Amino acid sequence: MCPTGSANRPVVACALASGDNTKSKTQKKENEMPIRHTDKGWMWGTKGPFPTKTKALQVARAAHANGYQQEENSMEELDMGACAEFVGALLHSATVTHFYHLQVQGAGADAAHRALAAYYDGIVEAVDAVAESIQGAYDTIIKPYPPMFANSTDEPLAYLKKLRDYVRTKREALPQDSEIQNEVDAVATLINRTCYRLERLK
Repeated sequence: MCPTGSANRPVVACALASGDNTKSKTQKKENEMPIRHTDKGWMWGTKGPFPTKTKALQVARAAHANGYQQEENSMEELDMGACAEFVGALLHSATVTHFYHLQVQGAGADAAHRALAAYYDGIVEAVDAVAESIQGAYDTIIKPYPPMFANSTDEPLAYLKKLRDYVRTKREALPQDSEIQNEVDAVATLINRTCYRLERLK
């Protein structure tokens, strides 16, 4: 209810208050929408890709205006094989990069030695966060993991770049919950930084 005032003021005050409240609710709704950018375009949850963020927002707003409510997580939506492969491959990358760390030599070896150490020290915790977030959100345990992984014959930078592309592609098969994808972002950032350090810091 609007406070009383002069004859001319209440309507204006009410209109401003109502407008601010509506804007606040709309902004809050937009902030809750799982909009994110991928190499294929803009996604709203699992819907898309859309050519622009504006288009993704328009689709999301239209869905919410028509009574859309985000469905609860279900086992039918979880690709267990994709999750196990992703987690397993990234955990294995800690072993591969540790081998590289022990083998680098020659010009720039010290910088590469440090960059690879930072990677294998950080990737296990980062991937652990992805796995635990999926398991907590979906009330499940990721399994079975692939029985073995091959070592790489690539040079360290080439291997990390392939890993970077792997994450960009395979994250689409993981749950699209924003909090889970945020953990995947942390993995991607660590890989990106390692690529930069290996390529630019000698």
